[in-house]
Amino acid sequence: MTPPKLGRPLSLLVVLLFLSSAALPAGRDGADQMEFGVRAAKKGLWREAQFRWERALKLSPENPRILNNLAVACETIGNFEKAAEYYKEALRFAPDNRDIRQNHDLFAGYYKEILAHKEMEADRDHPPGGAEAAGQSEEGQPAAEPEEKPPDASPR
Repeated sequence: MTPPKLGRPLSLLVVLLFLSSAALPAGRDGADQMEFGVRAAKKGLWREAQFRWERALKLSPENPRILNNLAVACETIGNFEKAAEYYKEALRFAPDNRDIRQNHDLFAGYYKEILAHKEMEADRDHPPGGAEAAGQSEEGQPAAEPEEKPPDASPR
């Protein structure tokens, strides 16, 4: 079974990238990195965008827009744990920002689906009850067949 597609939720997440970026207190270099990241993301160069936004974040570590953009980049390239961290930080600095909250909520729903999918696959690969439930002994050998009693046998 393949993991769910990003589809529509990702397209909504990307919308924020195209909004004009806020001026960064660290000066023009941070703003340049932010803009460069946005241009890279528009071209689908998410690792480059991530790299640029990480540089901008070093200059302005409490900028929620940079944190949000990094979260979107990490989500897009499949680093969901890091995306969750960036969203959490972005919301810490801007808890009332509607765009960041919307991106986080869309991500959280999608991430739950991913985790559920991974759990289903793990359950399929490792059935509950261990090796005996899978028809094997602890050594990985086929489990011995249980003794069958004849239908009219009395209890022992």
